[in-house]
Amino acid sequence: MGRPPLALGVSGRIDFHHGASGRVRARARCRDWDGATRPVTRWGATRHEAETRLRAVLVDRTAFPAGDWSPMLTVDAAVSLWQADLDSTPLAPATRQLYAAAARLYVQPDLGRLRLGELSVAVIDRALASVLAARGPQRARAARRALSSLCAAAVRHGALGHNPVRDSRPIRCPRRRVRALTADEAADLQARLRADSTAVRLDLPDLVQFMLGTGVRIGEASAVRDAVLDHQAGTVHINATVVRVHGAGLQIQPRPKTLASERILALPGPVLEMLARRRATGRVSGPAGVVFASPAGMLRDPSNTQADLRAALDRIGYPWVTSHMFRKTVASRLDDAGFSIRHIADQLGHARPSTTLDHYLGRRAITTADFADALTDLASAAPLRARSGAVL
Repeated sequence: MGRPPLALGVSGRIDFHHGASGRVRARARCRDWDGATRPVTRWGATRHEAETRLRAVLVDRTAFPAGDWSPMLTVDAAVSLWQADLDSTPLAPATRQLYAAAARLYVQPDLGRLRLGELSVAVIDRALASVLAARGPQRARAARRALSSLCAAAVRHGALGHNPVRDSRPIRCPRRRVRALTADEAADLQARLRADSTAVRLDLPDLVQFMLGTGVRIGEASAVRDAVLDHQAGTVHINATVVRVHGAGLQIQPRPKTLASERILALPGPVLEMLARRRATGRVSGPAGVVFASPAGMLRDPSNTQADLRAALDRIGYPWVTSHMFRKTVASRLDDAGFSIRHIADQLGHARPSTTLDHYLGRRAITTADFADALTDLASAAPLRARSGAVL
């Protein structure tokens, strides 16, 4: 029987031969990535020199042919290749920018000089713990996501055998108790916004009314065009969002945050009246017919709008309210009305109802009287037959 075949990318035992000239030959079989087994030879003045030269060749030869990717590539160099790789993924431009920023700010400072092959679970855990201690859990989670995406690309290109980030310690973020506006608070907040001259100049009151009537994100509201409004049916097609792309400025991304975020929403009566008023006064005149343009008549920047809204909420006496709370308020109101978690998730544009339940509704601190009525039989000490008048 012949020798068993070598595994792909593996070399066999090294044999040595002393030539007549005194030089030493080191030779080993190597099974290349095309499946063929070939001898690889190197000469040296000594046995040690020949072996050293052969092993150096075998390291390069047995590495997976990954183009520019290799286990010897530094993380700094891999980030550049990874960013080009990200451009071919279906990730939204804003998500790609967040990943790239997290890699630049949190991953490269601690790991940039290491080689990909040196990224062990222990090394990654130590680096992420450093980010967690210095910058908090949110940024540590962003660093972990970016690093995981980088290592996944290295696995796809053959530079790593597995993604070590998957085995690293998860980053836990403390969850805040879900807070939502009551109906009275929502009405009072809107009234105060309409009485604030700066908020009116920045066109915030109508935007907030639209968000409270739909539960859409700021970027989604900023991308609503007259073309996606069905005035007769009273619906809006949420199929885009406004993002800032580096080097290109503000753009309407032709799909929302995720594929699940594209949805058609029925509009409440007060929102329809507000939109009709804006249309009648010519306020639907922004780029591409956007309904909520910036005060300068351009696309509305979600980040700037969030900052303007933060300042306005502080001025009118609602410092505890955030723009994201409008979405939580919509979720809570629909939950109170008896709609299922799946329907609420569809309204908010969540792919998983668990996201809606965990982050937008939370657990109720006080249950209703209906719950108590349903548990009466369980809590009663008297047997059921005795309570129904039967003779035991």
